[in-house]
Amino acid sequence: MKAVIMAGGEGSRLRPLTCNMPKPLARLCGKPVLEYIFDLLLLHGVREACVSLGYLAEQIEQRYPNGQYDGLPLSFVKEESPLGTAGGVALCARNWGDDFLVISGDAMCDLDLSEAIARHKSSGAAVTILGVEVEDPREYGLMQLDENGDVVGFVEKPAWGQVTTNLANTGIYILRADIMSLVPAQGKYDFAQDLFPALLAKGERIACCNSTGYWCDIGDLPAYLQCQRDMLDGAVQCNMPPSHTPRGADFTVIPPVHVGENVSIVADAVIGPHAVLDDNCRVGERAKVRASVLLEHADIAADACLTGAIVCSGTQIRAGAKLNEGATVGERACIGAAATLMPGVAVWPQKQVEPAAQVQQHVKYGNQSAALFEDNGIGGSEGMRLTPEACAALGCAIGSVKSCKKAGIAHDGTPRAHALAMALTSGLLSAGAHIWDFGGESFAAQLSFYTAFCGLGVGIFISGGDEPTILLRGEGGLSLPRQLEREIETRLRRAEFTHADDEDCHEIANMQAIKTMYARELMRQAPQGLKGSSVRVASENPHVQATLENTLDRLDCSVGQGSLTLQVSEDGAQLSAWLTAHEHDVHYSHEQLLAICCKAELAHGDIALPFDAPEFLDELAVLAGRSTLRYLSCPADQSDSKARQLAARQHWVRDGLFLAIKLLQVMQERKCSLHELITELPPCHVQRKRFSLPCSPSMLQQLIGEQEQVLTAREGLVLQRENGRILITPGKSGRCAHVLTEAATAEIAQELCDFAGKLLDVD
Repeated sequence: MKAVIMAGGEGSRLRPLTCNMPKPLARLCGKPVLEYIFDLLLLHGVREACVSLGYLAEQIEQRYPNGQYDGLPLSFVKEESPLGTAGGVALCARNWGDDFLVISGDAMCDLDLSEAIARHKSSGAAVTILGVEVEDPREYGLMQLDENGDVVGFVEKPAWGQVTTNLANTGIYILRADIMSLVPAQGKYDFAQDLFPALLAKGERIACCNSTGYWCDIGDLPAYLQCQRDMLDGAVQCNMPPSHTPRGADFTVIPPVHVGENVSIVADAVIGPHAVLDDNCRVGERAKVRASVLLEHADIAADACLTGAIVCSGTQIRAGAKLNEGATVGERACIGAAATLMPGVAVWPQKQVEPAAQVQQHVKYGNQSAALFEDNGIGGSEGMRLTPEACAALGCAIGSVKSCKKAGIAHDGTPRAHALAMALTSGLLSAGAHIWDFGGESFAAQLSFYTAFCGLGVGIFISGGDEPTILLRGEGGLSLPRQLEREIETRLRRAEFTHADDEDCHEIANMQAIKTMYARELMRQAPQGLKGSSVRVASENPHVQATLENTLDRLDCSVGQGSLTLQVSEDGAQLSAWLTAHEHDVHYSHEQLLAICCKAELAHGDIALPFDAPEFLDELAVLAGRSTLRYLSCPADQSDSKARQLAARQHWVRDGLFLAIKLLQVMQERKCSLHELITELPPCHVQRKRFSLPCSPSMLQQLIGEQEQVLTAREGLVLQRENGRILITPGKSGRCAHVLTEAATAEIAQELCDFAGKLLDVD
């Protein structure tokens, strides 16, 4: 008997496994599923096979250039356009004179074809269909039988309400040759939907041979994994390639597993149970591969953990990466160090997942980045998800940078932040860093002081909560230069970590008493004390509020009294105020309070300001015969080094608590109310807002330049309009822009902000 093997499907539900290969060549325990079908045909006496091809047909033809497999003659027919299941078979068998067998090239089975062929010949039926009983009938085409066991109807993948049988159509048929004349030469024509109903309408008999053997339609990735699990458990009678002994020593194998040729496993790795390691795979030290399939040349680095995952040919899984159940990585992709693929996530061929990224959606286009440095630090709602594993890798990367060997860590005291701090500390220690432990119940603004006061190369602050973040500060307690960010990113991405020997691992210095030094420096902002002043303090952060209230109390300020309330932001960096007068509140912005203190400081010398501080502060310097030095948020060179040196000593510019005490000291020294000091300032109001970017940041100047005259700045773009100024600065992620507007009134500043939003809102 001859056979037609249907091998033309795209296997779209098996992507990314089948992105670059046809489904029949998907490997099961080291061998393409198509070759298991060839083995089955040879076992049951089939003497010739024609393979109906479609998707990536040339790959199947090239695999069998001599037109045979182990003595089974093969011919190939390619569909130029989709012809359906029956149409594709007709291309092969339209002129055959004898009954023939049809079987799918992408389903695994050990059914007794000889019995089915014999029953077909004795029954005189036009078609005999092999059927199997399945556990969940909703996933299959079902057959309805009469009392004689003949097929009288078909139901395709029904809901439970239509399920009246669990007998599935396997797609394996024995056909009388003449019925191929019913199949049209053009157009799509299927067996179950078209040919079989036509035969029933003509009164032809369709018999069913109910088989009890193994059959698995490898229709999706879970079925692909389950089939190989069944093969390892011995549930399938098939000619599996022999399992080999891997190279290496001191690893653990938990049966059942299948190991291909030239596989290398490093010490302390754990393989199995139900793991498949195809030819030329490598598994690093302490890695774990459970219930997973690794295809040829897959490279699993140290400490990676795979559970129920599929890793395609040539893919690299870097150190500490974690692939959860159902995760699939396409051919020649790369999963970065400490990255995590959540259950069911698929990464398409040749894509990259950046180190420490937590991937919750399929990666088809571009690359999945951890967006390591965001505008508010590392992590948060738009950055990588911070886990202890990710923090340990991040600590290794930071500690491996020469300028970061002296590192300080503080956190907000929440349990999650404490856990992340411990993980990050372990990474720093393993890289040989000296660590200053500032402890918990701190806030972000304190990190700048801690880092500058201790002369550290890097300071690290961890905020807990549902979306933890990590803030890094460099020399002088200022933001990191871009070169340092890039080196940390590169080391994390490539897992290029230094590993300290025992003698290079240092004790952790307990620096929690530094909070006393912080409070002492706060008090130095008002050397004469604040006796006679009264103020109320508010903050969403209880540590911020308690620190400021305690310091004010020690300065003899009446806390909790008066009409002035100072509001400090949760991170301690921003200060605003309001006065309650005649049951009405008058609000003063951070920029206005900063301007009062800048004006007072300019009487003694220059000031250093961040580049995005309002421009009207420069006017105050000009009037005082002084200068404002501007430092960048992420400098790519040394052009702002002088500004940074000065900024390291002026904590009140970037710390809301220092600013609050300096403000009260100015009010007392000048014997002026806050309102009186505000009236001395030039009229200026500021608005800040964040917008999504409609284009790449590199195209921003061109986009806005088509509508407005743009001035380039050292950071961002400036639009100088008649009624005010607009500064537009792209965020670090490249997905957003920060807008600052300045104008004589709050209304105009808001109008300019709205105008900037319209400029950026381009489809």
